[in-house]
Parts: sequence; structure tokens; C-alpha cells
Amino acid sequence: GDYGLGYCTDSLELGCDCLGNIHYFDATLANSKGEPYVIKKAVCMHEEDHGLLWKHVEYRTGHSEARRSRRLVLSFIAT
Repeated sequence: GDYGLGYCTDSLELGCDCLGNIHYFDATLANSKGEPYVIKKAVCMHEEDHGLLWKHVEYRTGHSEARRSRRLVLSFIAT
């Protein structure tokens, strides 16, 4: 980009930057001469629990159902 954010990209680490069941993506960037180079594990994607989404209790039978809320998280670090 215009400000060189790609030059500040850092690889991510399991357990530190990303938690759970993770998929990592490598990033291919261009150096100052326009030549490509790869940064391993530059982006990670995982799901995250976000608490109770809803709960319903059928008062006649006492049957209840609940669903957890999930968020899709994409992480990228530039230092």
C-alpha cells in the first residue's frame, strides 16, 4: 500500500496470536524492486465463542434449547 504496511507484516504464532482450530494463510508481497516474496502464516482465520445467542424453554414440557454465538475472526499483525 501507500504507507508500506506490508513491510511491517509479521508471521503469526499458534497459542499466542491465534487460538483454537486455525487455518493460516501465507501472504505474497512485493519488495521495493517489485519482486515477490512470501511471509508464512501472515493471516489466520478461526471461530471464536461469543457467548449465548439465544435460549428458549417450553414451559409446558420443560424442554429447553440454547445456541451459542460464534464469530469468524481474521487476524493480521503489522509491527
